[in-house]
Amino acid sequence: MKIATLSFVFRTSILVAFFSLCACVAYAQESSSLKQALSGMKLSTMRDCTNKDSEDGYLQVCAMALDKREIEEVKMMQFVDSLAYRIDNDSLLIAARVKKSDLSFYDLPAFSGEISSFLQPIETDLFAIKVLFKDISKSKLDLMLVNLAGRLPPRINIDGREPSEKVLIEKWSVVRGNLESGGALYHELAFPAAQNIESKLVYVFKGKSCVTSITQCNVIYVADGESISTFVQHAYANKINLDQFVFVGIPNPAAKRMEELLYGRNQSIFNVFMSFVAIDLRKAIEKDEQPKARYVAGYSNGGAWALDALILNSDKFDGAIVMSPGSWRTKDNISVRGKQIFLGAGELEPGFFKQTQIVDKLMLDLGADVKRKYSKSGHSMNTWVPIWLLALNTLSAK
Repeated sequence: MKIATLSFVFRTSILVAFFSLCACVAYAQESSSLKQALSGMKLSTMRDCTNKDSEDGYLQVCAMALDKREIEEVKMMQFVDSLAYRIDNDSLLIAARVKKSDLSFYDLPAFSGEISSFLQPIETDLFAIKVLFKDISKSKLDLMLVNLAGRLPPRINIDGREPSEKVLIEKWSVVRGNLESGGALYHELAFPAAQNIESKLVYVFKGKSCVTSITQCNVIYVADGESISTFVQHAYANKINLDQFVFVGIPNPAAKRMEELLYGRNQSIFNVFMSFVAIDLRKAIEKDEQPKARYVAGYSNGGAWALDALILNSDKFDGAIVMSPGSWRTKDNISVRGKQIFLGAGELEPGFFKQTQIVDKLMLDLGADVKRKYSKSGHSMNTWVPIWLLALNTLSAK
């Protein structure tokens, strides 16, 4: 069965992914290398809203010029750390009070996160933009002003989710300590470099029932494996029983991430990494035991990889957790009938959202058991964590 190739690469979504990745790092001081990397990015101004957007109820994110009343409102706002905002139903107004001389690159303040755009001048040292999107007030948004010189990016955190979705996320050190005191195990495995693959430091979490044997456990292999601590933190906060889970986080170095994760980008490197996970790493983790179920997981390009890992190794994996899959190419003779696929994307990452919906329908048509979670967020953990939680809750109930 030959299916047309699917490939959606959206510049703004890529920028959101880049800046969201930067947001995951705690900076002790401004990094000159980071500053250089950011200044080399091309940030696209968000598209202007049209009459059709208004008629459709702002189903796609867009920007609109502020009217006179809103300009006066911005002038009267209370600014905290140079920033202010107002959110209401379909409208988000973001403002920054900064001097142009304080901008380290670009000539306008640049916001990124779930929303990526320049702010527009209102008056001297005052900038703002109005973003429109259906029910944006119900979104989970982590935004940052990325181009102020000599300081960490100031941030705006907006959480319009239902109260039941808001939980306290404790520090990783606290969560790890609590889980290990209850019998779980977290450790690292080092693998030496080999042909076409760099050395890997793999992160492994084992619930207390999986420390001595994994025969009753769900084993999940996760691309961009540094993120498993975040996934464990959120699962713990949401009171998911992790006793019968094993999470294996495989890091992908920035220099080879695209080649390791995307089919066809550099097929030799892709094949070597896939073989490492499906054969070498699997044997190191599982020994000679057969787990209850075996899954692959990933987000962005890692989401595309997770889907490919399932398709290309359908005899080894029972399902996949596919979060905002990046550029994904279909294959001949796809066989996923009966496989469990958890997938989703954010409504504020339009390219990935559209691709995920197409993948959703395709996998369903091919007989997979598809469960989905679409969130009012962007290309970040705000979108990926709910998909992860859906998967863990479902697997826990089996």
